[in-house]
Amino acid sequence: MKTNKEASLYTIDLDDSSLNQAYATATALFAILGEWIILFLTCSIALFFIPLTPSFTLHSTNSTVLNVTDGKTFIANLGIEFLAEDSNTIGSTIYYDSLHLSLFHRQEKLSTFSLPEPLFYNEPAKDLTQEAKFDNVSMMIDEWSSIHGHGEPCGFVYLDLRFSANARFTQPMWPVMKDKLEGHCGEVKVEMCPSSTNTVVVNSFLASCDVYSDLVTTVRIALFGMLIFLLVIAVAVPLLVEHFFCSATFS
Repeated sequence: MKTNKEASLYTIDLDDSSLNQAYATATALFAILGEWIILFLTCSIALFFIPLTPSFTLHSTNSTVLNVTDGKTFIANLGIEFLAEDSNTIGSTIYYDSLHLSLFHRQEKLSTFSLPEPLFYNEPAKDLTQEAKFDNVSMMIDEWSSIHGHGEPCGFVYLDLRFSANARFTQPMWPVMKDKLEGHCGEVKVEMCPSSTNTVVVNSFLASCDVYSDLVTTVRIALFGMLIFLLVIAVAVPLLVEHFFCSATFS
């Protein structure tokens, strides 16, 4: 039979073990909470300050037919207007150091165009309209439409517009960041009419372009890596804390 003194010592040992276990659990929970707070703040700062991919939208096309051969091959001057929009709302400005556009038809490059210097720049909530001009472009009609004008049918040509640009993002709280953009605007519909020789035919529409940004991709990869790192730590820290306190308790 245990004496009162032995029972008292046994009770104290149990209380100390419970306190150590509770302390280890609380420490692990606070570690996990701290990691998620750091993760939340990091993502918030990155999403708020890191530039977003600018958007490009096709606005309209215009064509001036110069010549028609075989009734289906058109030689024309083409103009494509597009809107450049800065998606950021934190006072950043995008400067375009170069912008090159290429026109494709049936996967064949027809013509290229580069905007002359000085190039334009974007400010938040301030869209800019630019025009790319392609001269003496030869192409075949993809689809004939109804009779137009002087009884001659008009046709449509479906073109692919691809572009690349070197840009700089300036923002008061960050140093200048350089970016390389690549974009693709498919299904650019241009109307061609034999009767409209030396007459501009304008087609208005809005079509968004797919834009790829090296800078945004790098930031996403970095944030994803940081997330994986914090998740690994979130799993490892409680195990280490529990192992440390358990070892200290039973040693």
